[in-house]
Amino acid sequence: MDDRSRQNLALAALVLGASATAFNPVFVRLSDLEPTASGFHRMAWALPVLWIWMGFETRGRPLHSAPARRGDRWLLALCGLFFAADLLALHWSIRLTAVANAILFLNAQPIYVVLGAWILFGERPTLAFLGGVAAALTGALIMVGESAAFGGDRLLGDALGIFAGLCYGGYILTASRLRSRASSAMINTWTVSVACPLLLVAALLSGQPILPGSLNGWLLMIGLGVISQAGGQGFIVWGLAHLSAGFSSVALLVAPIASALFAWVFLAEAVSHQQIIGMSVVLAGIYLANRARG
Repeated sequence: MDDRSRQNLALAALVLGASATAFNPVFVRLSDLEPTASGFHRMAWALPVLWIWMGFETRGRPLHSAPARRGDRWLLALCGLFFAADLLALHWSIRLTAVANAILFLNAQPIYVVLGAWILFGERPTLAFLGGVAAALTGALIMVGESAAFGGDRLLGDALGIFAGLCYGGYILTASRLRSRASSAMINTWTVSVACPLLLVAALLSGQPILPGSLNGWLLMIGLGVISQAGGQGFIVWGLAHLSAGFSSVALLVAPIASALFAWVFLAEAVSHQQIIGMSVVLAGIYLANRARG
């Protein structure tokens, strides 16, 4: 398989992974648990899947719980810290500000990833690529623009939304650096193993019930862990091995598009004409960024 074919396959994996993570709002909305408790279940139910994945990956050779470089252990743990902080900040942002604000600030992560990759790793973007990034972010703004409202008593929630975007950007940058030396299964297993106990403590401290009250609630939480976390992040991190961190962050903007479509199908939430225009602009921006990188 040549490099171009491998990159196209990685892009398909990113889109599939982002679409799987986009089921998260549907699972959380239908659940009878509060968002922080749902975040814990997202980690907890992903763990068995990832352990099985790791078992198959290391079958026939010694099981290594850490990569060859000792310093990578800290980077793997950092992935878990970034992811836990991202989920906590996002869930509290949703409670303290408009949902549109929280989603908008989270999906501003390409700004942080592109700047971070440039400053930290020397991945200098071209003007054409930055144009694609700007177009994709403009599309995301159009999608939520009609329901976003800033200032006033929403400042803390907005700040947490910005922090969530920074943390997710940090996760993408860290996982992208690790993918040349660590497998997707290893990165995801470490991420979830670190984030799971942190989210459990956060849920317990908040006083929220952490156990679903019905069979349907349990099935929703299992789906959240298996589909959105193990499957979604598994595909995303696999794709990071073959694409730059900057372009990957832009491609992940298909997630809010998929979220809006899933909400329309499963939650009967209408999709407005403005959202359709925003989706089109996002896809055009991703296409331009893909052309620029090639």
